[in-house]
Amino acid sequence: MRYNSGFMAAVAGSLMLLVAGCALDRKRPAVASLAGKSGKSSNSSRAAPAELPPKQAAEVCLATAQALEENGYETEAILQYEKARQHNPRITGASRRLAVLYDRKNDFPHAVTEYQAAIKANPKDADLLNDFGYFQYERGNLTESEQWLRRAIAINAKHERAWGNLAMNLGEQGRFDESYDAFTKVVGPAEARSNVAVLMARQGQSDQAKESLRLALATDADLKPAKVLQARLQSE
Repeated sequence: MRYNSGFMAAVAGSLMLLVAGCALDRKRPAVASLAGKSGKSSNSSRAAPAELPPKQAAEVCLATAQALEENGYETEAILQYEKARQHNPRITGASRRLAVLYDRKNDFPHAVTEYQAAIKANPKDADLLNDFGYFQYERGNLTESEQWLRRAIAINAKHERAWGNLAMNLGEQGRFDESYDAFTKVVGPAEARSNVAVLMARQGQSDQAKESLRLALATDADLKPAKVLQARLQSE
């Protein structure tokens, strides 16, 4: 059964869980304050000051990149993050932010490269693994996405965004029982059944979705999103 865009928008709105990437606010790198580090002031008769040492120049570029990104100048921010890394290849945080920015610019090959570099530097960062898993989910690479999300959960078994993203992933694969189990790590049984029903409806599995909603409402008869979706499915 095909659903119109209005119906699908309502279905998507029925999910009881906000998931990453579910982009989600990804952490920004800490930036050291450079106030008072520029040296003594000089008058116009003196020679121009020498260039900053590489590490300090990298900090200036990183701080500039962060400010540009926060103000919506993403292309310019990318250039400054790249310059920061050129000055100091060991600087932390640049790859992670570049991955996000390249993703936003739809430059997926560069985004993958930066995610991989960030993960190599921080292999135990569950937030980062979750973000890359969600990145792969958005690209439709469900098998690879599942692998990264499970790695995040292996590091932090209580990582709610990773569980939510994994539940979405498994539902997209038609593995609805596993999807339900993953959702229950984040929300209650009724909400989990309702979420699974949304995923079923997205795939045209109307009868299965109705049954999942029946189970959800048997647990919580006042669950509004489930009632709304049930009414819409019954009207089709």
